[in-house]
Amino acid sequence: MTSQSAVQNVAPSQESDAFVAGDIALALEQLMRLHFSQSFKGGLKPAQWHALRYFTHASKEQRTVTAFARHRASTMGTASTTISTLVRKGLLARDYGNGVPRNRGLHVTQAGMSLLSDDPIQALADTVATLDPSSRESLRTTLPRLVEQMASVRKEAASA
Repeated sequence: MTSQSAVQNVAPSQESDAFVAGDIALALEQLMRLHFSQSFKGGLKPAQWHALRYFTHASKEQRTVTAFARHRASTMGTASTTISTLVRKGLLARDYGNGVPRNRGLHVTQAGMSLLSDDPIQALADTVATLDPSSRESLRTTLPRLVEQMASVRKEAASA
């Protein structure tokens, strides 16, 4: 039995929807594992690279530990640890407003922006760029829907 058929207990000769879905899920998992294995770079871990990218693109209102934890689908403690490490390394900085000592958010520092010029996600983007335009467009529209559906399932499980 192949690893793909083990996912859905479907014989490899059958091209059922469940078998195809399992095959795609395994390929996505392997793709992410390869990407993560290449993301221990520049003294950062994959989650720290993710945080730098998040804070680069997030709106000012979303540049908080809470918003990052929600986006990352992690606990506040895990998100806080990731962010604290990046602040300590000088890659993120806390924003304080109008003399108020309370943290108003975070932003990527110049050092963080410089490090992002060697972001390991670029290898993944370069690989995607080798696909034909139709395949790229299909991924561009389909993957966000999958992310949304998985996040929804996670939220439902958490509230059950």
